[in-house]
Amino acid sequence: MDSIFNGKGICPSNIAATQKVRNVKISPNTKQIIYQVVPFYKGPERMTSEIWLADTDVAESARRLTHGLFNDRSAVFHPDGNSVIFVSDRQQPGKAKDLYQILLSDVEDGCNPRILGLGRSVQEFELSPDGQHIAYSSVRTSSAEPDPCDAKVYRDGIQNSSLSLWVYSFDTGGSRLIDGIDYTYHIESFTWSPDGFELLYRLRKGKEAEFSEREVIIQRVSIAPESLPVTIGSYPRSPSGSNIWLDSGHIVELQNYEPRNSLDARALFVHNISTPRSRLGRTKRLKRLYGDFEDAVRIVDMQTKGYTSENGESGMIAVEVCSDVDTHIDAVYFHRNDSHHLFAVLPLFRTQGEAIWFGAWDAKYAFDSATSKSTIVVAAVLSSGIRNEPPNVWSIRINENIGTRDSPPRPAIPSGDIRWHDVPNLYYPSLSSVRYKLSSHLDWLKRAESVRTEVIHWLVDDGTKLSGIVRSPSSAVNYPLPTVLFIHGGPYRRDIPDYMPYFCNWRELLATAGYLVISPNYRGSQGRGHAFAYAANQGIGAHDWPDCESMVDEVIRRGWADPTRLAVAGWSHGGSLTAWGVTLTKNRFKAAVVGAGASNWEGMVMESGSPELEKAIGQRDPWDCEAHRRNLSPVHRVDGVSTAVLILHGDKDERVPVGQAIGLYRGLQRKATETGKRGAELVIYPREPHGFLERGHAQNVMERVLRHFDKWL
Repeated sequence: MDSIFNGKGICPSNIAATQKVRNVKISPNTKQIIYQVVPFYKGPERMTSEIWLADTDVAESARRLTHGLFNDRSAVFHPDGNSVIFVSDRQQPGKAKDLYQILLSDVEDGCNPRILGLGRSVQEFELSPDGQHIAYSSVRTSSAEPDPCDAKVYRDGIQNSSLSLWVYSFDTGGSRLIDGIDYTYHIESFTWSPDGFELLYRLRKGKEAEFSEREVIIQRVSIAPESLPVTIGSYPRSPSGSNIWLDSGHIVELQNYEPRNSLDARALFVHNISTPRSRLGRTKRLKRLYGDFEDAVRIVDMQTKGYTSENGESGMIAVEVCSDVDTHIDAVYFHRNDSHHLFAVLPLFRTQGEAIWFGAWDAKYAFDSATSKSTIVVAAVLSSGIRNEPPNVWSIRINENIGTRDSPPRPAIPSGDIRWHDVPNLYYPSLSSVRYKLSSHLDWLKRAESVRTEVIHWLVDDGTKLSGIVRSPSSAVNYPLPTVLFIHGGPYRRDIPDYMPYFCNWRELLATAGYLVISPNYRGSQGRGHAFAYAANQGIGAHDWPDCESMVDEVIRRGWADPTRLAVAGWSHGGSLTAWGVTLTKNRFKAAVVGAGASNWEGMVMESGSPELEKAIGQRDPWDCEAHRRNLSPVHRVDGVSTAVLILHGDKDERVPVGQAIGLYRGLQRKATETGKRGAELVIYPREPHGFLERGHAQNVMERVLRHFDKWL
């Protein structure tokens, strides 16, 4: 089974050296697509990345727009469609983050972008809908003398925000600080009004992750000089991603189904911008779409000024919706003046044995006034474990004369049979579409030995139906196989039939090495709506671990897994569940890998970057918990463990502090059986946060995982 040093196929060296494809954007007229290609991990030199350009309706048309000598990223089309704006470190490689512009008419003569000369480093940016301005955030500088003492002073809210918000004018070439904002708060996100005259932004007390679980204020401000902000309302905790302000007069965003919950399904929330100041997290005051049985996980604004026929009276967004192991993208259409038909839904795309890479998609609507025809394009990075297709950019063009919308769409089901917060109940007639594969990245993965991937479902004892992914060697004929239970993180994530191994995703790596790899979507996961996700609030071990172990029982029942050769592994919350499982079962699993996992939940509340989230998962904290409950963490149950546990952790991990790994290792060394003591190993990687950055460390992690399972399983 030793495939570490063969230099071919799905092996640690190839995975650590590979690239990822992301940040897909469609041009305003829908005729071109840009995206980013970046190494997964940083080599000995600084990080670099490339911007690529493709023609929407031409297969295999992707070509480099920039050549990868610098870190070119976050590219977007200018609203006029004639140029691309992006962030780069060209002036100070590895340091500065400046904005650059490439005229697409000059591309054939070579890439020669011009710097916009903002005079300060850019963190995030967004172009105004009319293309006249860029709003951007920048790290604030102080004119005060630096304090010779570098002590960090902690208080509620920590310290003044490190970011300021600026507006750049293409006409003048200058920038102006939006000085009415209270910069004692941290700017969490910002977006433009549809007319380009105002900014909508969110503020919280500090930039650290724990402040995302506290009240967040939302304000609007004119970009005219000396304007004062107006507070629209507040959220009980941070929404997911940015707000979108629509021409229809609505503000939309993604929040948890019950916005106060740290652990819950995500849903789409709709507010009217003219509504008086309110608590925007109160569901009775707003519309909530999705979230009952499917999860809305990402939204984009589909309209571009100059390419819509609606005269400022409508809005259209695209919504990524997780449905068990599948994904679909819907267009949701809002109208300002039709209270009876406030919204309607246009299904655009659904996965078929494939998966969308984390948020790597875009959707755009365009209307041609000359022909009175409308078109919609979806572009996405798709991969398929079932078909062994690596991630690449695909386009889907949808043609339908929906531009005028002279009559409302017809109901999908009678309005009396649906609640206001269910999945939207209106849709447009079925549409015709054509699909193109635009790129051919990661060909080494296509040529590698294939992995057999399939989705299975089974019932647990209380009647709940679960799903999971099974991966195995394509050449496997002699079942049962040694089996690894590989658990996804989160807990609000899911395992889907994608095809992209990386440093902490060992599914394909282990399958090609001869193992059966099973990955359950346990309760608390994404894609099954509120009740399924909210089950995580009963605490770790209530449903999640029993659900994971039930998949082991299911593949044993089917004759696929060898019950005498079982292992368990995971990263982040997957590592936490691994630690939970091996200290609970003691000897069922021969080997385990705990990657960046928690072993003491009270310690997580005290030390991690997200204390409220960790309290929700662990259901305890050190200052309120009764004494009799203080034996419910893995470190309290290490006595008698005979599983050989490999513990991997980064020493700069703020999400799960490294002490969690050290504590588990020390406990195993002192309390495990002789086999457990002999098999326990702790590896700490310098400089690494929760998700590793360095190529050498990424490769070493995967090599150690293979060696550990080959030795003990």
